[in-house]
Amino acid sequence: MTSDLPRRNLFGLNFVDTADLTPVIEAILDGSGVDPALEDPMPVLVTPNVDLLVHLDRRDSPIASEVIRRASYVLADGQPVVWASRWLGAPLQTRLAGSTLIAELWPRLIAEERPVLVIAASEELAAHVRLDHPDAHVVVPPRFDADDHAALSAIVASCVAACGGDVPGHVIVGLSYPKQYTLIDELVRSWPGPVAPRLYLAVGASLEFVYGLQKRAPVWMQRIGMEWLYRFAHDPKRLFRRYFVDDMVFFAMVWRARRAAPATVATPATVAAPAATPTVEYR
Repeated sequence: MTSDLPRRNLFGLNFVDTADLTPVIEAILDGSGVDPALEDPMPVLVTPNVDLLVHLDRRDSPIASEVIRRASYVLADGQPVVWASRWLGAPLQTRLAGSTLIAELWPRLIAEERPVLVIAASEELAAHVRLDHPDAHVVVPPRFDADDHAALSAIVASCVAACGGDVPGHVIVGLSYPKQYTLIDELVRSWPGPVAPRLYLAVGASLEFVYGLQKRAPVWMQRIGMEWLYRFAHDPKRLFRRYFVDDMVFFAMVWRARRAAPATVATPATVAAPAATPTVEYR
């Protein structure tokens, strides 16, 4: 199925452009989120912020870059991305944060008893998930390198085994960059049988925020785009280089996009023809 979710093209990605997350969640649940502008879409949801866009620009993980560029849903997780969209003449209506998405979607998945696979970063999170959603399949993978094909194959096998013949409609992957993207790529390519999961959600620590394992910034800081400052204040040693060295490349990216605006900035995408139907059926 294709989606009528409006989209705007920025930094080579088709960002969903809605006033809130309600239509996105409904599309996720009814399976209508495939982006018709993509020639070869993957059943993946990604939530780029500044840091992820910088990684994408550097192509430091070609597999992760490919997954992100082919994702059926792209949500602007960072407020600076929204600010940049306005300066580039393709304004997004609002920030659509991955953490907020999961906070609203997860109760729906539980209440509707949707079959789901959660790939969790810790046993502590896994315990919370199992308690709230007894029918959920949960896997906590061992430590692995993002480019270790043997390790990725073993994790896929453990995911399939955990599902016990059931095919989850949604797979929530809560790992770090680039691991969650290389694992999703392996899952999409290697899931056995003609029926595969409908959608993979690459949402990092979002479920950890839901269960209070990590503390999210106050709502007022989220609204003014200062959630990054809250995170930095709580972990300055780890985040200083990311925010004040590595992510400074984003300003150059915005400037390049501004100079190339006639060729790269588009109005909301309303592409008529969907991509060819894939050979794998997504539930």
